[in-house]
Amino acid sequence: MTNISKTQPLPVTPQPEQKSPRREFLAQAASMLGLTVSAGAAISLVNACEITVIKPDPTTTGGTSTGGTTTGGTNTGGTGTASGNVINIAQETALQSVGGAVIKTVSGNPLVIMRTSDTEFLVLTAVCTHEGCQVGLPSNGVIECPCHGSRFSASNGSVLAGPAGARLRSYTAIFDKAANTLTISV
Repeated sequence: MTNISKTQPLPVTPQPEQKSPRREFLAQAASMLGLTVSAGAAISLVNACEITVIKPDPTTTGGTSTGGTTTGGTNTGGTGTASGNVINIAQETALQSVGGAVIKTVSGNPLVIMRTSDTEFLVLTAVCTHEGCQVGLPSNGVIECPCHGSRFSASNGSVLAGPAGARLRSYTAIFDKAANTLTISV
Protein backbone atom coordinates (compact mmCIF):
# COMPACT_ATOMS: atom_id res chain seq x y z
CA MET A 1 0.00 0.00 0.00
CA THR A 2 1.22 3.27 -0.90
CA ASN A 3 1.10 6.09 1.47
CA ILE A 4 -0.50 9.05 -0.16
CA SER A 5 -0.29 12.15 1.83
CA LYS A 6 -2.77 14.80 1.45
CA THR A 7 -1.34 18.21 0.94
CA GLN A 8 -3.01 21.11 2.43
CA PRO A 9 -3.29 24.26 0.40
CA LEU A 10 -0.89 26.92 1.45
CA PRO A 11 -2.47 29.92 3.13
CA VAL A 12 -2.76 32.91 0.86
CA THR A 13 -1.58 36.15 2.36
CA PRO A 14 -3.25 39.23 0.90
CA GLN A 15 -0.88 41.49 -0.95
CA PRO A 16 -1.27 45.24 -0.60
CA GLU A 17 -3.11 46.73 -3.56
CA GLN A 18 -0.81 48.49 -5.92
CA LYS A 19 -2.13 51.41 -7.86
CA SER A 20 -1.13 51.59 -11.40
CA PRO A 21 0.74 54.75 -12.33
CA ARG A 22 -1.80 55.39 -15.08
CA ARG A 23 -4.75 55.15 -12.69
CA GLU A 24 -3.03 57.43 -10.18
CA PHE A 25 -2.26 59.98 -12.92
CA LEU A 26 -5.88 59.94 -14.14
CA ALA A 27 -7.18 60.42 -10.60
CA GLN A 28 -4.88 63.41 -10.04
CA ALA A 29 -5.76 64.88 -13.44
CA ALA A 30 -9.48 64.58 -12.72
CA SER A 31 -8.96 66.23 -9.33
CA MET A 32 -7.04 69.13 -10.88
CA LEU A 33 -9.64 69.51 -13.62
CA GLY A 34 -12.34 69.70 -10.94
CA LEU A 35 -10.41 72.42 -9.12
CA THR A 36 -9.92 74.36 -12.33
CA VAL A 37 -13.60 74.16 -13.25
CA SER A 38 -14.60 75.08 -9.70
CA ALA A 39 -12.24 78.05 -9.64
CA GLY A 40 -13.52 79.23 -13.02
CA ALA A 41 -17.11 78.95 -11.86
CA ALA A 42 -16.31 80.79 -8.63
CA ILE A 43 -14.64 83.63 -10.52
CA SER A 44 -17.63 83.86 -12.85
CA LEU A 45 -19.99 84.05 -9.88
CA VAL A 46 -17.91 86.74 -8.20
CA ASN A 47 -17.77 88.79 -11.41
CA ALA A 48 -21.53 88.42 -11.86
CA CYS A 49 -22.10 89.94 -8.43
CA GLU A 50 -19.78 92.88 -9.02
CA ILE A 51 -21.17 96.08 -7.57
CA THR A 52 -20.24 99.69 -7.42
CA VAL A 53 -19.28 100.52 -3.86
CA ILE A 54 -19.27 104.16 -2.82
CA LYS A 55 -16.69 105.03 -0.21
CA PRO A 56 -16.40 108.69 0.73
CA ASP A 57 -13.05 110.30 0.04
CA PRO A 58 -11.96 111.92 3.31
CA THR A 59 -9.88 114.49 1.43
CA THR A 60 -12.84 115.85 -0.57
CA THR A 61 -14.24 119.13 0.73
CA GLY A 62 -17.07 119.68 -1.68
CA GLY A 63 -16.98 120.19 -5.37
CA THR A 64 -18.68 121.33 -8.49
CA SER A 65 -21.31 119.55 -10.50
CA THR A 66 -21.94 120.67 -14.03
CA GLY A 67 -24.11 119.37 -16.82
CA GLY A 68 -26.93 116.95 -16.28
CA THR A 69 -30.50 116.82 -17.40
CA THR A 70 -33.76 117.69 -15.74
CA THR A 71 -36.70 115.34 -16.11
CA GLY A 72 -39.96 115.58 -14.19
CA GLY A 73 -38.54 117.75 -11.43
CA THR A 74 -35.51 115.56 -10.76
CA ASN A 75 -32.00 116.42 -11.79
CA THR A 76 -29.47 113.74 -12.73
CA GLY A 77 -26.38 115.89 -12.78
CA GLY A 78 -26.88 119.35 -11.42
CA THR A 79 -26.15 122.70 -12.94
CA GLY A 80 -24.76 124.62 -10.01
CA THR A 81 -21.97 124.40 -7.52
CA ALA A 82 -21.68 123.18 -3.96
CA SER A 83 -19.12 124.94 -1.83
CA GLY A 84 -18.32 122.78 1.18
CA ASN A 85 -21.68 122.03 2.77
CA VAL A 86 -23.60 124.93 1.16
CA ILE A 87 -25.65 124.48 -2.00
CA ASN A 88 -26.86 127.47 -4.01
CA ILE A 89 -30.45 126.51 -4.86
CA ALA A 90 -30.60 129.13 -7.63
CA GLN A 91 -28.01 127.05 -9.50
CA GLU A 92 -29.83 123.74 -8.98
CA THR A 93 -32.70 123.70 -11.46
CA ALA A 94 -34.37 120.59 -10.03
CA LEU A 95 -34.33 121.94 -6.46
CA GLN A 96 -36.11 125.15 -7.44
CA SER A 97 -39.50 123.39 -7.37
CA VAL A 98 -41.18 121.22 -4.72
CA GLY A 99 -40.66 117.54 -5.50
CA GLY A 100 -37.34 118.10 -7.25
CA ALA A 101 -34.30 116.03 -6.33
CA VAL A 102 -30.59 115.74 -7.12
CA ILE A 103 -27.75 113.45 -6.14
CA LYS A 104 -24.69 115.50 -5.16
CA THR A 105 -21.47 114.80 -3.33
CA VAL A 106 -21.16 117.14 -0.37
CA SER A 107 -18.01 117.02 1.75
CA GLY A 108 -17.18 113.63 0.24
CA ASN A 109 -20.62 112.15 0.94
CA PRO A 110 -22.96 111.19 -1.94
CA LEU A 111 -26.38 112.55 -0.96
CA VAL A 112 -29.94 112.52 -2.29
CA ILE A 113 -31.30 116.05 -1.79
CA MET A 114 -35.07 116.46 -2.18
CA ARG A 115 -37.19 119.61 -1.91
CA THR A 116 -40.27 118.70 0.14
CA SER A 117 -41.86 122.17 0.46
CA ASP A 118 -41.13 125.82 -0.30
CA THR A 119 -38.87 126.01 2.75
CA GLU A 120 -37.91 122.40 3.56
CA PHE A 121 -35.52 119.83 2.13
CA LEU A 122 -34.86 116.20 2.98
CA VAL A 123 -31.27 115.00 2.68
CA LEU A 124 -30.45 111.27 2.76
CA THR A 125 -27.30 109.33 2.05
CA ALA A 126 -27.14 108.06 -1.55
CA VAL A 127 -25.30 104.93 -0.35
CA CYS A 128 -27.39 101.78 0.04
CA THR A 129 -27.13 100.23 3.49
CA HIS A 130 -26.98 96.72 2.00
CA GLU A 131 -23.76 96.62 -0.04
CA GLY A 132 -22.78 100.27 -0.53
CA CYS A 133 -24.09 100.85 -4.06
CA GLN A 134 -25.31 104.29 -5.05
CA VAL A 135 -29.08 104.52 -5.00
CA GLY A 136 -31.09 106.26 -7.71
CA LEU A 137 -33.20 109.38 -7.63
CA PRO A 138 -36.64 109.12 -6.03
CA SER A 139 -39.51 108.05 -8.27
CA ASN A 140 -43.13 107.81 -7.11
CA GLY A 141 -42.04 108.17 -3.48
CA VAL A 142 -39.45 105.38 -3.68
CA ILE A 143 -35.64 105.41 -3.81
CA GLU A 144 -34.35 102.21 -5.36
CA CYS A 145 -30.91 100.60 -5.30
CA PRO A 146 -30.06 99.29 -8.77
CA CYS A 147 -27.62 96.64 -7.51
CA HIS A 148 -29.84 94.30 -5.50
CA GLY A 149 -33.29 95.91 -5.55
CA SER A 150 -33.56 97.40 -2.08
CA ARG A 151 -36.28 100.04 -1.90
CA PHE A 152 -36.44 102.98 0.50
CA SER A 153 -39.13 105.53 1.31
CA ALA A 154 -38.37 108.92 -0.26
CA SER A 155 -40.17 110.59 2.65
CA ASN A 156 -37.86 109.34 5.43
CA GLY A 157 -35.35 106.77 4.07
CA SER A 158 -36.96 103.77 5.79
CA VAL A 159 -36.63 100.34 4.19
CA LEU A 160 -39.63 99.35 2.07
CA ALA A 161 -38.06 96.16 0.67
CA GLY A 162 -34.76 94.37 1.29
CA PRO A 163 -32.20 92.98 1.16
CA ALA A 164 -31.15 96.21 2.95
CA GLY A 165 -31.93 95.99 6.64
CA ALA A 166 -31.24 99.57 7.71
CA ARG A 167 -32.73 102.89 6.62
CA LEU A 168 -30.83 105.50 4.63
CA ARG A 169 -29.07 107.93 6.96
CA SER A 170 -30.59 111.42 7.05
CA TYR A 171 -28.69 114.69 7.39
CA THR A 172 -29.73 118.00 8.91
CA ALA A 173 -30.29 120.67 6.27
CA ILE A 174 -30.95 124.36 6.96
CA PHE A 175 -32.50 126.46 4.20
CA ASP A 176 -31.71 130.18 4.12
CA LYS A 177 -34.59 131.60 2.08
CA ALA A 178 -33.04 135.08 1.78
CA ALA A 179 -29.76 133.72 0.37
CA ASN A 180 -31.51 130.79 -1.38
CA THR A 181 -28.90 128.38 -0.01
CA LEU A 182 -29.08 125.03 1.71
CA THR A 183 -26.50 124.22 4.39
CA ILE A 184 -26.10 120.49 5.07
CA SER A 185 -24.53 119.17 8.27
CA VAL A 186 -22.30 116.25 7.30
